[in-house]
Amino acid sequence: MPTGTRFGAGEARKADGSCGYRTIGMLYLVMAIVAGMVGGLLAVGLQVGLLPQALTDAWAGGDIAGAAGRIGRRHGMMMVFFCALPALFGGFGNWFVPLLLRARALAFPRMALVGWGLVAASFVAVLVGLSPTVPAQVSLFALMGWSLGMLLQAINMVATVLNMGPMEQRLRDMPIFVWAQGLTAMMVVMVMPVLAGGLTRIILAGGDMSGQVDGLLHVFAGPEIALLLLPSIGIVSQIIETFSGAPLQMPRLVLGALVVMSVGGGSVWVHDLLHGGLARMAAPAAIVQLGLIVLPVLAVLVAWARTVRVGHVRASVPMEWAAGFVALLLAGSGMSLLPGGMADVHAATLYAAMFALFGGFYYWIGKMMGHVAPVGASRVHFGLTVGGTVLSLMAFHGLPGVMGAVLMGLSVIVFAGIVVRVGMQPGTSLPANYWGPGARTPEWQSASPTRGEA
Repeated sequence: MPTGTRFGAGEARKADGSCGYRTIGMLYLVMAIVAGMVGGLLAVGLQVGLLPQALTDAWAGGDIAGAAGRIGRRHGMMMVFFCALPALFGGFGNWFVPLLLRARALAFPRMALVGWGLVAASFVAVLVGLSPTVPAQVSLFALMGWSLGMLLQAINMVATVLNMGPMEQRLRDMPIFVWAQGLTAMMVVMVMPVLAGGLTRIILAGGDMSGQVDGLLHVFAGPEIALLLLPSIGIVSQIIETFSGAPLQMPRLVLGALVVMSVGGGSVWVHDLLHGGLARMAAPAAIVQLGLIVLPVLAVLVAWARTVRVGHVRASVPMEWAAGFVALLLAGSGMSLLPGGMADVHAATLYAAMFALFGGFYYWIGKMMGHVAPVGASRVHFGLTVGGTVLSLMAFHGLPGVMGAVLMGLSVIVFAGIVVRVGMQPGTSLPANYWGPGARTPEWQSASPTRGEA
């Protein structure tokens, strides 16, 4: 049960400056936008063949294959480690967990700022590591810094969830979004020290560092899927609840599914890795880990379907992104049954996380910036992203892959335009609850945008 530890007025004012939860959340979101644009445009440029020859020469001495491998690995790291997970967990988590708990600040505001600094520095190091003249150790230390930064964020989130809520609030009464963030943090606390230990061993052992890092990241794909899905499910649950006009049905089933995915999946992965090592992470262990993800996801889908059936769905931009997330979850669950489908499952999960991320952006943008995004441009962004996702999942190479890359590149440009337009609009004109009676959680009782004490 939360202990009800709260900051006094003076401490709240101190924490609301450079270390305020809104500031930290916005820093994570800005970094995620930059990382997503850089990573996405690098992949588009590589696939469509738009990278300048001078740039290719700088990265790989004219060796296009070498440049492709380096850019491909950095693209994956940027999209997962520096875009999707920091935005879902660090961005929305820092911004809205205190609001939903009615807390004035994070448990450790300065720790949150240090964690973001480590993640941001790691992102810069990964970009620098694209050059063939930079030693492989730079990428290793970048991953080490990222692991430490995310670990600090996770410790802070666990402490905030357990200690910063009102004394009368029981754990079972917390919104699913808060539970999802807390369980994501618990899983990060379990797996990040193991990942950091593996990286330390690679640094001390020497040898083929690039190959060993690729192997470690391949093994990390199991918990990575769960880490992307947990906060995504929290966001989409809130969107579905709001625009269905009905409380989330079967909330204990959803909560149990999240616990299995977080604690169960993380424990099994850590046990198998420590017991067998990197080289002996066998297929049966991967199947068990996948089962601890797929079965909870199916349980969550059942609860969402019942919520939609009980309520009356309103069409909205966030709900469209939530529907895309559900479709990708169903597609990923089907792909998991196919032989050799793990790569497709991983790709579908990343795309699903991006749909949840954009759904959360359009859902909360008024609460963060005081203006909602223009509906027409938002739906153009949604349509381009859907087309690019479908084509990219159908074929990674050839004409469909190129067309998918072009559509995704256009969607990035449209999204950038939306962010600039919303950010440049003067004044504020939104009510506290601009989504209507379906929005029941505590953040809709504060002003739009939220300023001052929560």
